[in-house]
Amino acid sequence: MNHQLLKSAPQEIRDEYLRQELGMEKCEILDKYQLRSNADIYWERHHEHHPIQKYFSQKFAKKASPLGMIFYIYKLCYAKVKYFDQNWDDFAPCVYNWQSGLFEETRMSDMEFIKHLSTGIILDLRNLAKINRYEDFLALCNYLEEQKRNTLAIPKKLTAI
Repeated sequence: MNHQLLKSAPQEIRDEYLRQELGMEKCEILDKYQLRSNADIYWERHHEHHPIQKYFSQKFAKKASPLGMIFYIYKLCYAKVKYFDQNWDDFAPCVYNWQSGLFEETRMSDMEFIKHLSTGIILDLRNLAKINRYEDFLALCNYLEEQKRNTLAIPKKLTAI
């Protein structure tokens, strides 16, 4: 990739080229958060009446998982990214449906909450971002794993047909 040529290219052409390197799921994330590239090859968001908010480089977007991109947008630390990446099979992305009053599973690009599948515990990404101490996050992880073990240890009733 010729960075000098990309830096001088119009934003729409630069976006199109950079998006081709990322894949559909990561592009859905860019679309949801209305991110577009700048001349420094960073993805940023423009809002009327707000300063431009720079999120991450193209290099990061290529290297990171889709979950890592979302966690970066929510300003979650690397320990959280690593934990959820390694244990993602235990979780599902969710959104809150205000009309039904329920949390519904969704695509990762639409995720605002994370559901712990074995317990039904819902984690808000904004609240996860507020956990600043590693020990507090470790306590949350231990709690989820303990609840999962307790749920799996409960014998299921068998019915004969």
